[in-house]
Amino acid sequence: MASGRGGFRAAFISVGLLGMLFCSGGPCKADGPGDSSSSADAIVAHLQFREVDFAPLCWELKVVRTGPFAREPAFAGSQVFRGQFVLDKNTNQVMPFAWDSREGKLYLDLNHNGDLTDDTAGVLTASGRDVQLFSGIHLRFASEAGPYDVLVDAHVFGQKQTARVFLYVRSLWEGAVELNGKKWYLAVIDRPDGRIGPMAALKEIGDRMILRPWAERGEPFLWWHATLQYVHELSHVKLVDFPFRYAGNAEVFDAFNAPASLFVQGQAYRLEYQVERSGNLAVAFRAFRPPVAKLHLGGESIRRVVLDGGAAGFTVVLHSPNAEVEVPAGTYPRQIMLLQHPGSTNFAVGLGTNSLAVAQDNSATLNAGGPVENAVGVSPEPSRGTVSLNYQLTNAAGISFRLAFQDEEAPPRLEIRQGDSLVAQGRFRFG
Repeated sequence: MASGRGGFRAAFISVGLLGMLFCSGGPCKADGPGDSSSSADAIVAHLQFREVDFAPLCWELKVVRTGPFAREPAFAGSQVFRGQFVLDKNTNQVMPFAWDSREGKLYLDLNHNGDLTDDTAGVLTASGRDVQLFSGIHLRFASEAGPYDVLVDAHVFGQKQTARVFLYVRSLWEGAVELNGKKWYLAVIDRPDGRIGPMAALKEIGDRMILRPWAERGEPFLWWHATLQYVHELSHVKLVDFPFRYAGNAEVFDAFNAPASLFVQGQAYRLEYQVERSGNLAVAFRAFRPPVAKLHLGGESIRRVVLDGGAAGFTVVLHSPNAEVEVPAGTYPRQIMLLQHPGSTNFAVGLGTNSLAVAQDNSATLNAGGPVENAVGVSPEPSRGTVSLNYQLTNAAGISFRLAFQDEEAPPRLEIRQGDSLVAQGRFRFG
C-alpha cells in the first residue's frame, strides 16, 4: 500500500508570490496604466509589461539545422551547431543561431541579415558548463501598433546529433480589470511566436492567462520553484506527469490558454488582444449572452474549476463555485480542478480529459472535488516479465491529481506483503 495521507500536506518549497514578484517596488496599485477602463461596448484592461526573475511559461522549440552563415565570428571550438529556432512555422517566425557548445557561446542573428558579427546583443555566454542556460534574450515581434518584446532564457543542449532548445519566458503583461462589479487580477503570458491570442490547439501550450480575484493576487502560484536555478537542475519534462504537460500547468496552477470567449461570474465575454504603442497590452471584454445550461459539481474542497472548450469554444472560470452553476452550453474536452482544504496551505491540481457535454435540456455532472486518495497503478510489461507500479492521487471519479507542494525528501512509500511477511518495499520518485 502507498503510505501518506490523502489530504493536502503543508508546503515545504519556497515559492514566489505574485504581489512580491510582479509588483516590484511595492504592492500593485489599483489605478494607473494597469487598471481597466470602459467604453460604450467594451471593458478594456490595460496591462503593463513586466520582466520577472522566474519563468511562468516554458516551451520547447523545434530546431532546424542550417548551413554556415555569410559572416561568422572566429569560433573557439570545433563543435558548432548552426540552425534556426522555429518560433512559429505558420508565420515563418524563426531565429537563426549558432551554438558553440565547447565554449558555451550562443550567437543570434537578431537582424536576420546572415551576419553573426554585427549583433552585439545577440552574443551570449552560458551561465554554467553542465547546464548551458543563456539568459536575458529579448525577442522582438511586430504588431499593428508597433514592436513588442518578450524576455526569454534559452536552455540549449545536444542530443543525437542535434540541438534541443527550451525557452523560459520571463516577461508578461499584468494589471487589474473590473468585471460585473468585481475586481480581478489579470495577467497574459506570451508564448513567443509573434501572435497574441487564442491560437493554440487544445493540447498545446499557447499564450497563457491568469485571472484571480484581486485580493488573491499575492498567493503562491508556481508549480515547483520560483527560480530558474533549481528548474535547470532537473529534466523539464519530468517536472509534472505526462497529461499535465499538455494542460500547460507545469509552471502556473491556475493559468489557462488565452481564450477568445470567456465566461466568469455568470457573464460571457468575447476577448480581443491588442499591443499598445507603449509595448503594453490592451485586452477588451465585450459582454454577450450565450445559451446556458446547468452543471452540478460533485465533491468537496473545490477552490476553482476551469472548463476549457478550446480556441473555438468557451473557457469557463468557476472560482469558489456552488454545487450547481450555470455555464454556456457546449462541449468541454478538458477540465482543470484546483482543490484546497479550508485553512490549508497546499493545493491539489487535477486534470480531466474526458469530454464534458453540457446541454440545455439536461443538467450535466462533473465530479471535480475530493476527497483524494493514494493509489497505485499497475501496468504489466509482458515482454520484460515485470510490472510497473505508479503512484496516483485520485478522487472518486478517477481524476488524477498532483499536490502542488511536495516534500521531495519524503516521497510516498510502497510496501508489498504476503500475509504478515514483508516481501518488498521502496519509495516512488517524484516526476
